Amino acid sequence: MNNEISIWNGYPVHGDIKELDRIIESEGSITLDKDDVASVLSTEGESYVTSGVNANLGEAFNEAVNALPCKVDKVEELLIDFRFGNRQPKMSELSSITDTLSETNPDINIMWGITSDESLGDSCKVVLVAAVKA
Repeated sequence: MNNEISIWNGYPVHGDIKELDRIIESEGSITLDKDDVASVLSTEGESYVTSGVNANLGEAFNEAVNALPCKVDKVEELLIDFRFGNRQPKMSELSSITDTLSETNPDINIMWGITSDESLGDSCKVVLVAAVKA
């Protein structure tokens, strides 16, 4: 994980802040916007952006989670951007991920979006924007 701190719209963030711009510039079946991103980044604590890419959505999600500097139970606010290439997402896949997160950390606030990204081909990408308790 990129541990370098960059500033995005006045918020200090660890990770690739270009992903934040991609989130707000993308349109999809469930679109996230600048207010959604700012809501997570304005939460007290450290903010992180991580991602994972894989043909399997669960594996892409696990890559993104494993890139976080802490366990999910320390995350207070989480924005998840699910990006798909040539295939359509299955709601059961998305629900499984968000249900597991809620079981692991009942206090977590989760926002998520679904966008398409043809450059991914048959893969999918999961981008996490996490606010971690200090």
